[in-house]
Amino acid sequence: MTRIDLDGVEKTFGADRVVDGVDLTMAAGELTVLLGPSGCGKTTTLRMVAGLEQVGGGEIRFDGRRVNEVPPDRRRVGMVFQSYALYPHMTVAANLSFGLESRPDRGPRRRARSDERARVLEIARLLEIEHVLEHRPRELSGGQRQRVALGRALVREPEVFLLDEPLSNLDANLRERMRMELARLHAELPITTVYVTHDQGEALTLADQLVVMHAGRIRQADSPGTVYERPADTFVAGFLGSPGMNLWALAPPGGGPSREHGDVSLPADLLLAHGVPGATVTVGIRPEHLEIAREDASLPARVRCDVRVVENLGSHLLVHGALCADAAARVVAKLEVGCGVRRGDRITLGAREEHVHLFDAETSARLGRTGRERVAVGAARAGAREEAVAR
Repeated sequence: MTRIDLDGVEKTFGADRVVDGVDLTMAAGELTVLLGPSGCGKTTTLRMVAGLEQVGGGEIRFDGRRVNEVPPDRRRVGMVFQSYALYPHMTVAANLSFGLESRPDRGPRRRARSDERARVLEIARLLEIEHVLEHRPRELSGGQRQRVALGRALVREPEVFLLDEPLSNLDANLRERMRMELARLHAELPITTVYVTHDQGEALTLADQLVVMHAGRIRQADSPGTVYERPADTFVAGFLGSPGMNLWALAPPGGGPSREHGDVSLPADLLLAHGVPGATVTVGIRPEHLEIAREDASLPARVRCDVRVVENLGSHLLVHGALCADAAARVVAKLEVGCGVRRGDRITLGAREEHVHLFDAETSARLGRTGRERVAVGAARAGAREEAVAR
């Protein structure tokens, strides 16, 4: 298994810098997903790892060995393209074995024909396509074609496996099944894998390391759970999730125990926990963490909004609205089907303290809690309780 290091990697096309100083380590045997909007540089990064694009700056290393000038056929990578790129005149078996015939080390160390056939059959069984080995691509379903494309790359026994939007041409149901197949495949063959997608479901399901890119740069690289639960900045917070996180500006307090700005309010101790007693911040709450507030004291973060659209999605309602005093500030909440919310209602939503995210309004960076700040929260709460008792 191969470790991949990208050190200050850059790429420009004309005046456009599409990859801008990317630093990234992809651990041996892990599956790294590059996720981001169109034009963010994820596919170009993948193609530089493959050797299909020349590195404009920086260095790419496989197990510490610089590969910037190593041609693609010498990098021992297997690549699966979005378009499958199968040979239409060849059978499935011929498409699979072509990967072995085109290997640069075939020469004096070439496999015996019987070994090559055994390898093709091994991969066909792994991908459950042994029953279509004599078919041609036009006779296959989309899922079968995708499996053949995967098999042609795997049959070469690559040290690095690269996949560029491999499921984007499949319908939703087939894409979901193939996603599970890819997860199974990686568990059985733990090859260092780099996977490019714009699909968040694929990214969160498959990744050992999730890398969110925007405008040629990495905004966050961590485990999928960490990226989702603790987004590094407002871009990641708004991009990841379906729908993305609600984000509202919150100005300094005008006095009183909470921070209020129009229709958004937070308790003072929550702000103290993040070390922002007097700064303008951006508040983030995911739609699934908002509830009808009523008089529930366990929901200290409050948002008042006007309901504009209610979507019944069967398992839940997706409620779209806007802050009462700011029609441009959107509010999205996932609520229970029986909650009774309708279009035109004015409602108050709440969230638990642990589900509130704060970001620096100027830099967009996350404001996180340290152990010292958590102690300060506890002290502030204890003081509030003592004051209440004294009154």
